Amino acid sequence: MKLPRLFEISAGFALVALSLLATPAATARTIISNETLVTTTFVVNKTAATAKCRTIGCSAKTSMFAPIPVTCPAPPGQTCTFHISLDTKTSIKFPGGGGGAGPTGSYQFLVDGVAPTIGPTDKNGEYLFEKNAFTSGDVPHAARQSYPASVLATVRNSNSNSHTIVVNVGCKDFIKQGGCAVTAHWSTMRVDVFEP
Repeated sequence: MKLPRLFEISAGFALVALSLLATPAATARTIISNETLVTTTFVVNKTAATAKCRTIGCSAKTSMFAPIPVTCPAPPGQTCTFHISLDTKTSIKFPGGGGGAGPTGSYQFLVDGVAPTIGPTDKNGEYLFEKNAFTSGDVPHAARQSYPASVLATVRNSNSNSHTIVVNVGCKDFIKQGGCAVTAHWSTMRVDVFEP
């Protein structure tokens, strides 16, 4: 009689384990297919961009590049898709030192002054790369990490086929530690333009 009960318990554990390993279904996705790459723009920046603030709960951002002009070669009324790939060596810390859980860092992508759709960014174009970053007050310089980002933007030509991309780096003191600082050290960006 004890053997069947042991079998029931083992089967129950197996079902629980399988349910934990099951992958969740994608709830929101966009698939773009059958588009042709028409141009590529590369941008390299060896100049550091630092955003910082020194009050509890503050946020700061600064431009990483001068505005980048990109052309959509489609006729007026037609669309292009921009694939924006960014990689930068970034450090994030408290502005006055200190250690432990700290600031949140993000990039802000704006295409023609608005958040890129499809994204993924929030409504302000922000792409979170680090939440409550761990910082160490024992080292004199914050560690540089590579934080890549990739976003898609669909643009429609009106009376011009020229579009502008702006990329900012920013930080927020969500846990109210007295400020934040983020520096994008060396950055590279690639913009691929696709037409349907």
